[in-house]
Amino acid sequence: MVKLIAEGYSSKQVAAALVISYKTVERHRANVLAKLGMRDRTELTRYAIRAGLIEP
Repeated sequence: MVKLIAEGYSSKQVAAALVISYKTVERHRANVLAKLGMRDRTELTRYAIRAGLIEP
């Protein structure tokens, strides 16, 4: 899910790709951001690049 969000997919697109609800995606995204101490999608994208999940 982090990879999809960092690649720019919307929550609705992530939900469709993973066959889960939009609200589940939103909740997981919020949990991931909180656990990593991040505030927004931009920070998550930077993290994904550093972790090698996506290419810049």
